[in-house]
Amino acid sequence: VDNFTKKFSSILLDLFFGRRIVLTPSFAPHYYWGGNKKLDLGHSIEFRSQIEGAYRFANRSRLGIAISHYSNAGLGKTNPGTETGTIYLSLPLQ
Repeated sequence: VDNFTKKFSSILLDLFFGRRIVLTPSFAPHYYWGGNKKLDLGHSIEFRSQIEGAYRFANRSRLGIAISHYSNAGLGKTNPGTETGTIYLSLPLQ
């Protein structure tokens, strides 16, 4: 395996603005090891902080966008960090 990321449990909170708009801040630690220097953020322990805004449909499915920041929070000699933009479609199981 060239590289591997293990994400541990996330902490998140859904904040509702009316019945349809949902804002979800979240935070999650990660453990990364691998040989790809392009993905190396300066330390094997990394953190993701994210904010997601979504529209909630009547069937409770959601369509949203999120912005995330990944970094090692100053644990390494360097802390380049990176940002990610994501489009989400969340479907309820029940």
